[in-house]
Amino acid sequence: MAVKVGKYHLFRRRLDTGTFWYCWYADEDGKRIQRSCGRGCESKRDATAYIEDLLKADLMEEKRKSELRRKTFSVFADGMFLENAAHLARWKAKGRILKPQTVNQHRRHLANYLIPKFGKLTLDKIRPAAVEDYLLEQRLSNSCRNTILYTLKLVMQEARREGVIESLPDFEPFKRSGRRQNTLSGDELAALFPSDEGELIKVWRRPDDMRKERDEIALMFGTLFCVTVSAGLRSGEIRALHREQVNIPNSGLVIDRAVDDRGQIGPLKKATSEDSRSRAVIIPELFMKMLTRWFDLMPESPNCPGLIFPYHGKPVANYYILDRFRFALDRLGIDHKTRRLTVHCLRYTYNTRMRTLLSEQVLREFVGHRSVAMTDHYDNPILEERLAAYQRVRPAVEEFWGNTK
Repeated sequence: MAVKVGKYHLFRRRLDTGTFWYCWYADEDGKRIQRSCGRGCESKRDATAYIEDLLKADLMEEKRKSELRRKTFSVFADGMFLENAAHLARWKAKGRILKPQTVNQHRRHLANYLIPKFGKLTLDKIRPAAVEDYLLEQRLSNSCRNTILYTLKLVMQEARREGVIESLPDFEPFKRSGRRQNTLSGDELAALFPSDEGELIKVWRRPDDMRKERDEIALMFGTLFCVTVSAGLRSGEIRALHREQVNIPNSGLVIDRAVDDRGQIGPLKKATSEDSRSRAVIIPELFMKMLTRWFDLMPESPNCPGLIFPYHGKPVANYYILDRFRFALDRLGIDHKTRRLTVHCLRYTYNTRMRTLLSEQVLREFVGHRSVAMTDHYDNPILEERLAAYQRVRPAVEEFWGNTK
C-alpha cells in the first residue's frame, strides 16, 4: 500500500533479491514519474527519510528559482555578451562560436535599447507587444529591429535554461524593409570591364584632377570588380582574396575567408566550427587571364603577404570600395541612386545572369546559398535580356501546338 509523503507516493516491492522501496510523483503535465529510493533503503523509515531529503532538495531548488524569478532583466543580462562570459564559453564548447563583432553587437543592443527600457522588469513581465511598440518608436530599420529582437531572444533562452521563465515569449519579426539591388545589363558590364588594359584603366581611374593616380591602382580596382562580378562574390570576400585561393589550371577560386566589419580577415559570413561555408567557383577564362595579368603587377603587402588586392598595405576599406565603384558608374553615366547599385549589385548580377546557364544546385554551390528562396531573392532580371537568354529553348516553345493541327 502506497504512503504519500509530500508530492511523493511511497511503495515497496518484494523481489527475489529482496524488498525494495520506490516512489512516484506526477510532473507538471500529469505524467507519472517513478524512481527507486536506493539500495540503502531497507525499511519504510529509511525510505521516508530518503523522501524527506528529496523534499528538502525540491524546496531549495524552488527557493533558488524563486530568487531567480525576482531578478530584473538588468541584473540577469548585466554580465551577458562580455569577455569571458560563462554562457559564451558554454556555447563555444558546444560549437556555437560567435564572431567578436557579433558579440559586441549583442552587447550594444543590451546597453543601448533593452536594458534602458526593460531593465527594471522581471523577465516574466516582458511582453512581446511592449517590445514591438518600443522598437517601432525608435528610428531604426526593420533589419536592426530584428537583430535587437534576436538579442532579447538569446537572453530569454538563457533565462529559460536557468529556470527563470518557463517558456519563451513569441517575438514576431518585422518585415525586412530593404529593397533588392538592381542588376547591370550586358552592355553596362562590357563598358565597365573592357578586356583591353588601357581601356580598363580609363574606366576605373579615380576622377581627381588634384592628384595623379598610378595606372596600377586603377588596374587593380578594375580587376577587383571584374573578378567580383565574374564569381558572384561579396565585398568582404573579394577584399580578402589571397593567391593561395586561385586555382589557375581549373580556372577557379576557393572562397574560404572574408574581411569582417573591423577590417580583419577571418571566416566567411555565417561560418561555424562545423560549417566553414567555404565554396569553389569557376570563372570565365577571359577574367582569369585578367586576374593573372594583375599578378605580375601586384605589390607585396608586408602586413598581409599574398593578398591580391592590397590598398596601402591592407585590405581595401568597405567604404572606399563603394566610392571607387560609384566613380566608375558616374564616369559611364550609369544611375546608381535611382536604380540602387552598390558593390553588392555585382552579386545580384552574377546570380541573375547565371541562373539561365547553370542548374539550380550548381548555382547555389557557386554563390554559397543554402536555399532556393535566397537564389530567388537575388534573381532580378532585365526582362529583355532574360527573353534573349530563353531563345535557346525556342524550339521547345514552337512545339506548343504540337499535334493539335
